[in-house]
Amino acid sequence: MSKIALLDDEAELREEVAAFLRSHGHQVTELGSCAELRASVATAPSDILVVDRMLPDGDGLDVVTEVTQRHRQMGVVMFTARDAAAEKVDGFRRGADQYLTKPVQLDELLAVIDSLSRRVSQSSDWKIDSVEWNLITPEGHVVSLTPQEYQFMSALNNAPSRVLTRHQIVQALGKHEDSYDARSLDALVLRLRKKVAAVTRQSLPLKTVHGTGYSLTSPLSRPGR
Repeated sequence: MSKIALLDDEAELREEVAAFLRSHGHQVTELGSCAELRASVATAPSDILVVDRMLPDGDGLDVVTEVTQRHRQMGVVMFTARDAAAEKVDGFRRGADQYLTKPVQLDELLAVIDSLSRRVSQSSDWKIDSVEWNLITPEGHVVSLTPQEYQFMSALNNAPSRVLTRHQIVQALGKHEDSYDARSLDALVLRLRKKVAAVTRQSLPLKTVHGTGYSLTSPLSRPGR
């Protein structure tokens, strides 16, 4: 079962599609505008977004771009009457996984959603983005990292099966141990934990090994892997 956000301003069609998906075990939140979607994903991100292109308060593609920047593992299905090849290309470039044109066969939509559900369920780990210097939570929330925070998490990730001592971590940060205040490392870890707590209920996968250093409780994968 996947949590699906269904965004379409045609109430009758939306209700028909939602009822069909629910009958196949999916949990569906019905939404009629971009504003409703923004409010919904801010409190409870869905696994998959099914979205119309033409909406009363904006272009569906704009909201897809906005939402997927914050929730990168969310699957996206465009569900629209705009069927020109250029429209489809634009949809894929802006973050859509699938682009279906109306009228859509419900069995086809279900097959697409089931396929995306398998991808989403396999992406429930923590990720670290070496391009944007972000930490991505299992729900897809993005936590921006400072250069030192990124170096710290990367160093631990390169040694996931063992503890890194404070000495090793200081070296990984490019600092000299004689001049580096140990409290700075503790402050870095505290700041990271607070950043993560601000966007997710899950704890940072980081373990303090008292008297020694730190280790990850699970490895961080790379986006797209």
